[in-house]
Amino acid sequence: MKALTALLFIAVAAGHVHAQDRDDDRRERRDDIQLVCYGGAEKLTVETHSGYQWNAEKHKYEPKSTVETGKASFETAVNVSIHGDQGSIKMPKQLVPPINSGGDHGWWDLDDLIVGHDEIRARFRLNGLNKPTLTINRVSGVITVEGMIKFNGRCEQDTGHRRF
Repeated sequence: MKALTALLFIAVAAGHVHAQDRDDDRRERRDDIQLVCYGGAEKLTVETHSGYQWNAEKHKYEPKSTVETGKASFETAVNVSIHGDQGSIKMPKQLVPPINSGGDHGWWDLDDLIVGHDEIRARFRLNGLNKPTLTINRVSGVITVEGMIKFNGRCEQDTGHRRF
């Protein structure tokens, strides 16, 4: 009976240690993720044009103003920083709308952050109408930001060390 009790105690203790190791691994995985992501961005543009147009009926030039919307594409980089269950993204100035919710020196808090084994998902608020979604594939490193702005690229770990 004493041998059975001793074996049961050892099995429970080993299970507790194994579960604690799993929890430690999970915490280590979620502790600190620093990424720099390079790729292409797209944003909406608005241009106003003014000038004069010939009016054939009145036989004179008349002032004319037009507003044109379009999209501008360019290469840029974003940074993503995750500490445990908190995260933020640093957007380049070209992607931040003129009317925005502030951010913190270019950094925007990530809401609804999910750090999964193969994927990171979140949302962030640039302003009341622009709440892009962030998706990072942890296997391939591919990042997508989708909203009124768009960014697609590939992420690398940012170790903070100089490259040269």
